[in-house]
This record gives sequence, structure tokens and C-alpha cells, in this order.
Amino acid sequence: MRNHTILVCDNFGQEFLDRLSKFGKVFQSSDIDYSLPLDKVTILVVRSKTKVNKDLVDVMKSLECVITATHGIDHIDMNYLDIKGIKFYNVPAQSYDVAQGVIAYILAHCTNLVEGDRSMKRGEWKKTSLIGCRVSGKVLGIIGCGKIGKEVARLGYALGMNVIVSDPCIQGAEVTLVSLDELLRTSDFITANCPLTAGTKDLIGKAEIAKMKDGVFLVNTARGGIINEEALLDAVCSGKVGAALDVFSTKTPFDDKVLSSLIKHDRVIATPHSIGQSHEAIDEKGEGVIKAIEKHVISNL
Repeated sequence: MRNHTILVCDNFGQEFLDRLSKFGKVFQSSDIDYSLPLDKVTILVVRSKTKVNKDLVDVMKSLECVITATHGIDHIDMNYLDIKGIKFYNVPAQSYDVAQGVIAYILAHCTNLVEGDRSMKRGEWKKTSLIGCRVSGKVLGIIGCGKIGKEVARLGYALGMNVIVSDPCIQGAEVTLVSLDELLRTSDFITANCPLTAGTKDLIGKAEIAKMKDGVFLVNTARGGIINEEALLDAVCSGKVGAALDVFSTKTPFDDKVLSSLIKHDRVIATPHSIGQSHEAIDEKGEGVIKAIEKHVISNL
């Protein structure tokens, strides 16, 4: 078995890196580091922040295999990998973890958990004004019912929620399928769990938000850009909606006026694409990546 050069652009621990060393030389960085011998890299492991495009692939002249430990693959130029004959493996871990995060956002909203904590830290006792609501009996609208969406539905059912789903790619599923228009009009909580594509970019904009109930709570843990952020900011500022955002349309949201305003708004819960991270998910991703590398190595013997 020949030695490979592996570049890992992710936050795996030392034990994982040590296990990879049996395949060859291993480098780790938070993103593409051009000081590394990229032209020698044969196996590239990435997450969504690393864009695997033509420019990068052309620099990696020895690249044989790309592995992404993500659900979405919008950061990968699949056509160019195919043209170059580079193998691709997807390791979609974290389905439960992201779904758990979606429900955590909803429960935090319904219990005024975030404002309760913030006000206590300000020295304010706001018990009489922090009145929430039960999730039982409320309508949970899920846009996109892949692995994460199905897990969100399962958890929603367990809480006694009325779960509805809009997804043109599924039929005859064990969920209540409705049109996107009906989901927007009838849901108390709406969560985006679909991939970012040309068809889903700005899927939720000004016109779609106008159809929603007053006081609706929007959750986006999928990709920034599925919900139009300018339209969302207007709706948040008007009091029409509340929101929880784990993803943004740029890597530097604090430098963007609209995104910065959303992050700072009292009606928004914002997290740094961290809601689905857990020790268990990281271990699961690591095992999946190692299996993908083993498959690639064996196929080339």
C-alpha cells in the first residue's frame, strides 16, 4: 500500500489524525493553507467552509479523492471533480445533533430562555413579563425532509406537535406532506432543512414571509441564503417573526450590516454554525471519514 498525503480541513482530534497516519503523511489546518505542499495532496477532507472549486483542484495536481463530512455539498464543484476523475465521498453525520439543535431553539423561544438569562445577568427580575407557550399542539413546518428533516419530525411528534412537511423530492412518506404555500400559512414554527441550490436560494423572501402567521418562529440550520436575510431583518424589526440562525450567507457575518443587525437583534437567537456539534457527532464523522479513506485505498490496490 503506497503512502498518501492527506489534508484534513476540520477540527478532528489527535487520535483521529494518528489513525490516519497509517495511510501516509497527514496535515491538518482550519482551511486551505497554501504554505502546505498542496500539489502533493492525494486525499482532501473538508467541511462546508472549504470551497472545493476549479482553482483549488488545479493547484492540487495529485488529488485523487475528496471527502466532505457534511449533509450539503454546495461547497463542492461536483462537475469539475467528475471531469478530473477525482473520487468523491460524502459522510453526512450529525442528523440527530442538528435536529436536537432545531428543537432546542424552539424550546428556548417558547420558554423565553434566552431573554430570561440575559435579563438576570443585567440584574433584572422579569418573571411576570416572561410568559411563554407550550409547543404541544403547535404546527411545526419542515422545509426539506432528508435525514435531518426526518429527525426533526420525529422529535416534533414526540413533543406533541402537529408536523407538516414540504419537500418536492419525497412521496408517500410517513409525514403529512403539504405545499410550501400551505406550510407558510399554517405553521407556528418553520425550520429550513433543505440543501442550498439554485432552486432554494432565497426560497423564503419578502412575499413568503408575508404569508406567514404573525409571531411565527423561523429556524435555519441548513445554509445561509435559503432565507433572504434582508427580508428576514425587515420582518424581525417589524415584530412579524422571531428567528434562530446557525448559518449565514457569508463567513464573516459581523462585517455585514444586515447580518450583524440580525445577530444583535433581541428577537433573534444566533449561533456560529455550532448547534449540531457534539463529541458524539465528531466521533461519528471521524469513523465515516476513515471508512471512506479505506474504501478509496482498497479500490486502488
